[in-house]
Amino acid sequence: MISQLNTKIINHKLEGSTLNKNNTFFITLAMLVSLTACSDVEPLTDAQNVEPVAAVSATNDDQMKSIQLDLKSTSIDKMEFLGLKVPVIKEAAPCPYLSDQAALAAVKTNWTLKRRQTSIDECYWSKNLGFSIKLTVEPLGTAKPVREQVYNLEHPPVLKEQSAPGQNAVVLYDTAWGKERAYAVSFEQEKKLVMLYVTGLNTDANRLMAAALEVSSKLSSAAVLEQQSESVEFNMCSTWNKSEIETIIGSPIRLNGSKDNCSWELGTGENLRQINIGIFYGKTYPWDSVISDGAIELNGIGERSVIIQQRKKGNKPGSVLLNTLYNERLVAVSVSDTIDNHKEIAIALSKNINKRFK
Repeated sequence: MISQLNTKIINHKLEGSTLNKNNTFFITLAMLVSLTACSDVEPLTDAQNVEPVAAVSATNDDQMKSIQLDLKSTSIDKMEFLGLKVPVIKEAAPCPYLSDQAALAAVKTNWTLKRRQTSIDECYWSKNLGFSIKLTVEPLGTAKPVREQVYNLEHPPVLKEQSAPGQNAVVLYDTAWGKERAYAVSFEQEKKLVMLYVTGLNTDANRLMAAALEVSSKLSSAAVLEQQSESVEFNMCSTWNKSEIETIIGSPIRLNGSKDNCSWELGTGENLRQINIGIFYGKTYPWDSVISDGAIELNGIGERSVIIQQRKKGNKPGSVLLNTLYNERLVAVSVSDTIDNHKEIAIALSKNINKRFK
C-alpha cells in the first residue's frame, strides 16, 4: 500500500498532477485533518493524536531503551534506501499472469508504464511510485480482507459484485472525492485471492474486469512457474526478512509494500498487529511543532529523531511512531500498541537501520 503523506499528495487520480518540494509542506498541513490515505504511517501528526511518551529522554541516551531483536546486520545502501539514487533500469521478466498489453489497457493513460517487478506472488508496472498497477496473488487464508484494501483511509471502499471470474469477484470504488472512482478488482480462485490495484491513474470497471479475466485464464498454468523476483528499485519489504518480523508479531503475516513503504500485518481491526516503515520528504518536517504537541526527541539515531505515541483511530489500534531524518528524507517506523514492548521495538528497528547504512 502507499504511504500516507506521499499518497495524499499524488492520489488525486488525475494524470499529470505534480507538486514541487517547496509547496509539499504547505499542502500537507492544509490536508492533514480533512484528507487521509492508504498507509497507517503518519510522519506529520496532529496534537489530538499525540500523547507524551514515557521512559524516553531527549538528553540521556541510557534512557532510550530498546530490546534485543534478531535482525539482519547486512549493510544497506543508504542513498538507494532513501530513494536518492537513480536505479539502473532493467526490465523484469514477463508477468506469468498478465501481459504488458493487458496491464496497460487496464488504465487510461498515454504514459509509458514499465514492468518493474515480477514474481509468482506479484507483478508491478509503473511510471513512478505514484502512478502504478500492481497485481498480487496470495493464499486466501492469509490475504488481507478485500474490504480493508482501502484507497483513502477512513473511506471504506464500495464493493460491487461481479459474476466472474472465479468466486466473490468485486470491483472496488473509492468515494473520497465525492463520487465513486474504480481503483481495483479482486476475485478468488484455486484458494487464492487475486487483486489488481491501480494507483494514481484513471480506470473503470470494464478495463479492470478485462485484465481480471486474463489473469483468471492463466492462473492454473502460472502456478507451476518458478520465477525469481527482479526488482529494479529498492523494495522496502526487503529491509528485514519475513521470518524476522514474524518472531515479533506472530505468523503468518501479510506483506504490503513498494519501493518506499512496507507493512507487515497480522490480524485485523482492533486486533491488528502491524509494523510499518516508510520514506517521506523530510526537509520541512515541523520538529518544534510535534515536540510541543508531545513528541519526544531522541539522541543517537540519524541526524534527528522523535518518537510519538498515537492514539487508537476508528477500529484501528494505537501505535508508536519514530521519525528519523537522513539527507532530507524522513524514515518513519511505526509499531502498533497491540504488540508487546511496541515502543522498544520501534527504537530497536530504527537503530538497526541506522547501524546498517553504508
